[in-house]
Amino acid sequence: MKTRQKIIIGGLGALTPVVMNFLVIDINVLFVNLTLLASIGYAIRVVILFYLGGIVAYLHKDENSPVKLFELGIVAPAIITALLNGTKIEAPKADVKHGETTTVSAILIPKVYAQAVRKDEIKTFSLPKETSTQQIWRGLTGSSPNNVWFVIVGSHLKMEDAKKQAQLIAKEWKDFKAEVYAPYGENLYYAVVIGANLAREEAQQLRQKAILAGFPEDTYLWTFPK
Repeated sequence: MKTRQKIIIGGLGALTPVVMNFLVIDINVLFVNLTLLASIGYAIRVVILFYLGGIVAYLHKDENSPVKLFELGIVAPAIITALLNGTKIEAPKADVKHGETTTVSAILIPKVYAQAVRKDEIKTFSLPKETSTQQIWRGLTGSSPNNVWFVIVGSHLKMEDAKKQAQLIAKEWKDFKAEVYAPYGENLYYAVVIGANLAREEAQQLRQKAILAGFPEDTYLWTFPK
């Protein structure tokens, strides 16, 4: 069998875990906020893995069985893909009393993209902005941003009530900045947020600090539906 044929067969084998991973995992990361640069990063990853599969097949010079060459091509990309998946953030888990219980229920809200900014200029829940490098890296590695957590101290059906709580916080607690966020998805409540776009550890620390400062015990963490 010609070298070129062996490389192609090995490369096709390498695409098997790539396709499976895309359908199960990567599609959720890429299409949360699909950009040209993220797509380019993903294309680079596919080319690299195809190349690795081809190299593995090429190195087995005595092997000429197409089936075995295809299987050999799967090995390296499958290992690399598994390692990449192992570094990704786990789905949010309940770990703090009432607050996280509320968080889990919020995560079950059907996925809806953040609403447009309203006339009164209240905030809307949105994913953090990515630099060009971060977009390419997301496509290349399948990683997702970790600063997607919010600390919520109150929920109100009426926007006026949420604004009153935010004003009270500004008056009573100088070390905290409270902002009113519009309802997200099918949730009808306006949220009073004291921390936005934080890493989970930062959000947990801020929650504990807020409770020690006198905020409600049911202050909770929220992140976007998976």
